[in-house]
Amino acid sequence: SFNPVRDVQRLPLPEKKTSILTPEQIAGIRELMQVWRLEPTSGPRPDYRALIDGMDIMLGTSARVGECIALRRCDVDMTTSPPTVLINGTIVQNKQHGIYRKDSPKRTRQHRRVALPVLAAAAIRRRLALAGRGKNALLFAARTGNPISVSNYERLLRSFIDDNREALEELGVEVDEYSTHIYRRTVATLIERTAGLTLASRLL
Repeated sequence: SFNPVRDVQRLPLPEKKTSILTPEQIAGIRELMQVWRLEPTSGPRPDYRALIDGMDIMLGTSARVGECIALRRCDVDMTTSPPTVLINGTIVQNKQHGIYRKDSPKRTRQHRRVALPVLAAAAIRRRLALAGRGKNALLFAARTGNPISVSNYERLLRSFIDDNREALEELGVEVDEYSTHIYRRTVATLIERTAGLTLASRLL
């Protein structure tokens, strides 16, 4: 007998994105970011430093982009060895409030303090040097001191990718899958390989 549910063709599911970055690709990306639009062109140079520092912090902490750009001076403890960062907020945007810092991560249970690897600690030090003086000063902020939006940060990264597509492809980077999500995927994969799935899922 004809069963309309059984006999309907199964819709193809979109393939889950699995690409990650190798240490060599990360080093190559960092070099490309350092020289991005170094030659004088029309208008000011994009904030390449925010891209490098954000990448190093996200790779070193497994933070999402919104959590990374929500970090404040008071969330960082550089006096411990190793230094640590408290991930306890995210940047959100809506019509009612505009762009603002929400005092809990994307998932509330993911309030976490993370030890900083060397590159992430160096990036945090650079951000502290640029940040405002107050304890609530954001490490990634607009010139006014206000938060930057996730979409603006993603747009900055997309501009970099568009300008460097050929060089990124030469590094073996899957350009169409390259967004800030690739950093978390990279961390998760490395942790899973070395420490197991349980730790990876707890961190992420």
